[in-house]
Amino acid sequence: MSMTQWRVQHRYLARPHASAEAWVYDVYQEDKYWGTLVDERVRYKTLFEPGKDRHDNLDEFIVPLEGRYWVRSGEWSRTLVPGEIAQIPRATDHDSGTATNLVGTHFLVLLFNPELEILKDAAAGGVALPPGALFWLRGAFRFLRSQPDVTGFLPLTVLPDFLKALHGGQALPPDHTHPDPAVAKVLRMLEQVDTPTLQEIGDLVGLSPTHFQKRFKQAMGCSPNQYANAWKLDLIADQIRSGNTLPLVELATEHGFNDMKHFRDLFQRRFGLTPAAYRKNPPSPKCVLEYKIDFGGERWKSVTCIWVLRILRARSVG
Repeated sequence: MSMTQWRVQHRYLARPHASAEAWVYDVYQEDKYWGTLVDERVRYKTLFEPGKDRHDNLDEFIVPLEGRYWVRSGEWSRTLVPGEIAQIPRATDHDSGTATNLVGTHFLVLLFNPELEILKDAAAGGVALPPGALFWLRGAFRFLRSQPDVTGFLPLTVLPDFLKALHGGQALPPDHTHPDPAVAKVLRMLEQVDTPTLQEIGDLVGLSPTHFQKRFKQAMGCSPNQYANAWKLDLIADQIRSGNTLPLVELATEHGFNDMKHFRDLFQRRFGLTPAAYRKNPPSPKCVLEYKIDFGGERWKSVTCIWVLRILRARSVG
């Protein structure tokens, strides 16, 4: 395939106050609009932020690479996770937005000229990505960020054919989830050393402690106490990695853990190491992944990608 038939216009957008950034690529094939690829990352915790949308002249796909993303169209709604993709044909009213994510989110919004007929006769909904597709998308967009021109884009010219092939894949049923605004309202309260009681939280949102705890677990996948513990443990781990030399007993007490055995158990469950072992040998912030791309029968050179590890993983903590 000739490189001269493609043209890529690149824009970088940043919202420093939200620790968010986006790479936007407007793509033209033989001077005709082909599509727009949006690669967006939010590096801080995201709250549920839905919004109404409609693209009269564009087919849309939403792909979470890290974290969760909520989509609703008609009777179909689902909180997408990595390995899943939403497809929204042109002129389809829908609601979508980032779900609540403890450590931020990274997602793609792919918009295409309907003349490509990617979603011809397709209904709004979601499908599961085939094995290996998520790693390919992450690697290909990492390559494009590092080289935002035609050369960096060429591995992604197969996107229309790839997305068309998904039509016969595993359809995702609706899960009828809706990220709970009552839960989002109290997350800041839980992010403090002195964790409020369920009664105090329930009074704030006008719910009984039992009802609120049930809604919280449905929205977040963990209890309010687990969320609060995870936030405090992440803060302690961050301080250890930053060189804090306070004795671990004092560090734990400063963050509301007065039982050292309980603290050690929670820390090891979350990070796979005891606090002492974590301080002695903190995890490396980077790993290297090498992959090769086949395109049009031509073998592309091996590309080395540096991935920032999610040290602060959003796993539940008891």
